[in-house]
Amino acid sequence: MKNKILLLILTFIFSFSSYSQISEEYQLKEASKSAMVWFNNLNTGNYQDAWNGLSVKVKNQTNFDEWFNAVSGEMFLFGELNGRVELNKEFKNTLEGLGDGYYAEFSYAVVYENTIEHSEYLILHQDSKRNWKVLIFSYEFRQE
Repeated sequence: MKNKILLLILTFIFSFSSYSQISEEYQLKEASKSAMVWFNNLNTGNYQDAWNGLSVKVKNQTNFDEWFNAVSGEMFLFGELNGRVELNKEFKNTLEGLGDGYYAEFSYAVVYENTIEHSEYLILHQDSKRNWKVLIFSYEFRQE
């Protein structure tokens, strides 16, 4: 009888951890889709849709005109996008300074016309409607 109870408990624990892993993989896949849509909007000059893909937390810190001027200037500096490869992705339930929630972190190696060793880092979070929104976008590069 003890063996059956132990087996039942282990089965439950294994099933729960497997479900959690599947859920995290699904969330990362959905967040990755949102990231690619956002990057596509950014790189094709569709700044209004890129703005709409930002988190409310980001939008509360600036307005569209200020954000547009900064981002369009950066994209002009970078030049034409020639490729982007995802290097790493990670799902997190909490981030320091941001609290609990669903977060997805991504890093990319990127090739732009006017930069060298360009890397980008993106954090998305899931809003109250279960949509993935861009919370943090940063980059590093060397200019030619």
